[in-house]
Parts: sequence; structure tokens; C-alpha cells
Amino acid sequence: MEYQLVHSKRKTIAICVNRDGSVTVRAPMRAAQSMIDRFVREKQEWITEKSTQMAANAAVRKNFDVTAGSTLSLLGQDYPVVQGESVTFTGSRFTIPNEDFETLKPKLIALYKILAQQIIPERTAHFSKQTALSPNNVRIGSANTYWGCCSGKNNLNFSYKLIMAEPEVIDYVIVHELSHTVEHNHSARFWKLVQGILPDYKERRAKLRLLEKKLQKQGWS
Repeated sequence: MEYQLVHSKRKTIAICVNRDGSVTVRAPMRAAQSMIDRFVREKQEWITEKSTQMAANAAVRKNFDVTAGSTLSLLGQDYPVVQGESVTFTGSRFTIPNEDFETLKPKLIALYKILAQQIIPERTAHFSKQTALSPNNVRIGSANTYWGCCSGKNNLNFSYKLIMAEPEVIDYVIVHELSHTVEHNHSARFWKLVQGILPDYKERRAKLRLLEKKLQKQGWS
């Protein structure tokens, strides 16, 4: 099996299957090549399965497109896409000009940010008032690696992609990040706080993971 080997000041060998299906192995500086190869062989079944999956997802992303006749998600619903003069959302459909996806993508992201700004800060304020958990600031950004995050200064940042989720899922992410304003960790106390606000948070989190898998197969990141 082909893989890229990276030596670093680490104590153990780790295998990473990249988004394109390629494999990177990270190993301690003095690890023998024979030991690395043996470790890779022992993990070969898992690597092959994961690599095949990632390569298939990469192929889907490469072919992903948004054209008239497509659908785009908003608040958990899929709305039809029709051709128009600009990128807009009318309340019942998205309109887009006749452009390739790479040209449309930043315009669609800008629209999603506007729509997210209309809803997410308001929902955050609602739960902040309800729970007395107060952030210093709420911002909508373009993060690809998280749905939301809480800084050490209790500034909340949410990815524009969150607006694609169902309202109850959006609320879960908001409550999750608000809870980090008092528990900057994922300890038992943190999850007890989340559960006290949203007793069904696990079901909401499961829906979020389904959306994550859907978007991973598309070209948003």
C-alpha cells in the first residue's frame, strides 16, 4: 500500500486517510521502517475501507454542481433552484445566474451568511435570556472545520453552513456553544448543562451528523 510517511517528534505511529483517499502515516523520528510497514499492514483492512470511502466522496464533490433544477437546503428544507439574474432567496426558491459552481459558490456563501445572520444571533439571544449564559459576541463565518465554537473570551462563532440545518439542530449547536461560556471543555458537567437545557440533545446531535455527512459529499468545504 502506498502512503506518505512523515516523521515528527511524536511517540506513536498514526494513520490519516485524507479527503482525496490518499494515506499519510506519521511516525516517531527513530521508528524503524519495518515497524512502520508492519503497523500499516495490520491496519490495512481499515485503511482500504476508509480510503475507498474518502475517494468516493471526493469524486462526488468533484462532480457536485448547482444549476437550475437543483435544490439547496435552508433550515432543513430543500428549496428549488431556478435561473435568475442574481443569487437570491425569495422565500420559496433560490435564484442563480447561469454560471459554473466555482463562480457561484462565493455568492451562495454570501447569501447563506446573510440568511444565517437573520436567524442565528436572534436564536442565540433567545437561549441566552432563557439560560443566563451570555456570550460577548456572536459572529457568522466561513469555517469548514466546525459548526460553532466558543473562544476563551466567550465570543461565539458559527459557520454559515449551520443555516442549512433544521431549526432544532441549530438550537442544539447554539446551546452547545453557550454552555462552553461556563464550561470550556466536554466534561460530564458540560453535557449535564446541555442536557438540562435540551433533554433531547443526543437526537439533535445525530441529525447534525447526518447533515455533516451530506455536506461532506458536496462542494462547500
